[in-house]
Amino acid sequence: MGQDSSDTTTLLDVQHLCVDYEAENGTVHAVNDVSFKLGRGEILGLAGESGSGKSTLAYAVARLLRPPAVITQGQALYYGLPSSERADSAGRRRRPATSDSTFGGNAPLDVLHASASQLQKLRWSEIAVVFQSAMNALNPVMTIKDQIIDVLHTHRPGMDRQALRERVGELLQLVGISPDRQYSYPHELSGGMRQRAIIAIALALNPELVILDEPTTALDVVVQREILTEILRLRTQLNFAVIFITHDLSLLLEVADQIAIMYAGRIVETGTRGDIYRHPRHPYSYGLLNAFPSLVGPKRKMYSIPGSPPDLRHVPSGCAFRTRCPMVFDACPKYIPPLVSHKDEQQPQAETQEEERSKVACHLYDKAYREQAPTIEEIEQGYALVSEKRGRRA
Repeated sequence: MGQDSSDTTTLLDVQHLCVDYEAENGTVHAVNDVSFKLGRGEILGLAGESGSGKSTLAYAVARLLRPPAVITQGQALYYGLPSSERADSAGRRRRPATSDSTFGGNAPLDVLHASASQLQKLRWSEIAVVFQSAMNALNPVMTIKDQIIDVLHTHRPGMDRQALRERVGELLQLVGISPDRQYSYPHELSGGMRQRAIIAIALALNPELVILDEPTTALDVVVQREILTEILRLRTQLNFAVIFITHDLSLLLEVADQIAIMYAGRIVETGTRGDIYRHPRHPYSYGLLNAFPSLVGPKRKMYSIPGSPPDLRHVPSGCAFRTRCPMVFDACPKYIPPLVSHKDEQQPQAETQEEERSKVACHLYDKAYREQAPTIEEIEQGYALVSEKRGRRA
């Protein structure tokens, strides 16, 4: 399903994406029939436990997967802007270019079926990635300056030495690093500075989309806050879109415009951050939210999600979460619930308008099985009962 010709807000339209990992002991269905849209300048957060398919999904969109990973189905339609409409590092619009129609206009590029030459133009110039673990992502025997220049020289071979040096200093200042540190090696920088250096490399060519894969992992909470603040500032200044991958839903509640909750290779709920926080509909979403304490508001009892994520070689029939769900009932093992729009009829109109993009994949919201959707209190009671039973067995 393509983008409407009058719709200029969509940057990426992913439809029915499936990714498998072929192994001798079975096929791992890492991403299973995932669809979503990402708007220009929007931050989409992907949340879920380890092994839910978040990174595989994002790397498939950037065509960075390697064997034994196989993209078996789907489209990832990318609607880029001509370079004349792209912002520079100061947030200004560039001067009109003489010719740049590779990714411009209404004709999208299907990234999943792009040629090698198209991918070379796409990566870093249009889609950049901030990989998990900055120390592993940076080359330990190259200075920060040389690593930035390597990207610039590969994609902008016409830049002279003076322009390259100026761009390196400009990028480091952009992410809050003194230009003097461009001569440092990765091991000479702190964890936070290494992460900033990776972000500088990702922004070197003013991409339209930046994929952040667990950008704050292994950083202390103070540095995490600094990195998140930096990401938000840069997004506001340069107006690039972000796919933010994390297992920590609390981070996404601070930075994301839209949130998609993944479980066992599927998206089970989507919504705005306010919608997910106030009205989590899927029992799994509620479990993730309940995994961290709130610093404001009344104290509440916390309940862990029972069990472990399923083996993706042998995903349970029907709803994959049913083996851990406190609200499981007869329909759950029989059918895979579709991801469909849902509006809470008990909420005022002002809130339901915000929820137009909210979707949930759960039989509890299918009126064929249940007249009224469950309340948050009912889901909480379900987790409480499961916790009580586990306590008795212990």
